Amino acid sequence: MSEVPEISSLETNLKEAIKEVLGTTFGDSPEFIEPEASAKGLSSIIGISEGLSGYLALHLSPKDACTIAGTMLGDTYQEVDDIVCDAIGELTNMLGGSFKKFSSRYGEPFKISVPTIVCGKDYETHTAEDAKRVMLGIRAISVCFTLQLVIYSH
Repeated sequence: MSEVPEISSLETNLKEAIKEVLGTTFGDSPEFIEPEASAKGLSSIIGISEGLSGYLALHLSPKDACTIAGTMLGDTYQEVDDIVCDAIGELTNMLGGSFKKFSSRYGEPFKISVPTIVCGKDYETHTAEDAKRVMLGIRAISVCFTLQLVIYSH
């Protein structure tokens, strides 16, 4: 594995990916805000390997997940079901793919996994202490969510 890029470079690439995906998918420009620690209930996580090692996770409330899925699919959802989970997984996959595209332009190629969805009221994600982290709060299409990038140094 090559040397881990500066976290500021990865954060810039992630912000470009967010702007591209939200602009293309929803016709909206994201507003970057403080990450919301309480915005959980549903997390969509994709692994990053080869070239970089870590994960990208989208964390949001069930209500916001339903709003995003409804906007993506042109329907209304009142509770998280398989369709909502699939839509959030697809959004995470698009964000990961766009992040990969922007990062690869600067010599940081890697592979991403398919999304894993975690849903519930009482869960936490943990990372190694020496991991590089980016936490971005995002407001777009009347919802707020947190995007977490974790890159391991080994």
